[in-house]
Amino acid sequence: MGKLLDIFANELASLTYTEKQILYYIESNSENVATMSLTKLAEHNNVSTTTIVRLSHKLGYSGFSEFKFNLKKLNEQLSSSSEDDLLDPVNQYMEGLATGLNNLDKSVLKKAALQMKAANKIIIISVGLTNMVGEYMSKRLMQLNRSSSYIYESHMIDLVGNWVDSNDLVIFVSSSGETQTLLKAAEKMSHLAIPTIVLTNNPDSPLMKTTDIGVSFSIQHYLYKGYDISARSFLVILSDLVVDYYRMLDE
Repeated sequence: MGKLLDIFANELASLTYTEKQILYYIESNSENVATMSLTKLAEHNNVSTTTIVRLSHKLGYSGFSEFKFNLKKLNEQLSSSSEDDLLDPVNQYMEGLATGLNNLDKSVLKKAALQMKAANKIIIISVGLTNMVGEYMSKRLMQLNRSSSYIYESHMIDLVGNWVDSNDLVIFVSSSGETQTLLKAAEKMSHLAIPTIVLTNNPDSPLMKTTDIGVSFSIQHYLYKGYDISARSFLVILSDLVVDYYRMLDE
């Protein structure tokens, strides 16, 4: 994702298709849009001015004027940073963490913790490089005297629906939120009315739409020879936050 889309990552899911297309346009033409009139922007996107004002409201602004003012400030910040600074991994982590935490909805964390508290059984499912996050989360819960099942093998994931019911909870951990094995399992849980939570680095992913509660950061994803080599460390932070909110219920 680009800089602007990272900032509004948590709002993307609430936007209509047309509103997303406008935001994508603004992302690609941010310097021009910062000096563009509301009418002109509407013409470029073949939409009404009301649609753009509604988008501004959904992004947390009083109107397009305030949104444009903040867009101009963002452009100035980016232009004052060197390319090396923007690409530096330390700076990327700092920016990603700051943006992610600022946009994180605490009410969603509390809701996830309450669902964990109410569940008879907790099953954590993760595959691939995300295995370690699922195992880590399970062990943290164990420290709080809360047992959970951690599953990472595809054939075992297929069987989960046979031994859970509506009083249990299934937690999916996925960086992309697009892993087919997890999507298939989440859809099955939905049909069985099993409560589900997903921790992901992709707030606009299919898993966010399939599960009951979505907890997400938005990070830049990287591919190398077809493999997703994006950092999983932000998922560890999400798992820590959910477990910490769960811990607070007993304090």
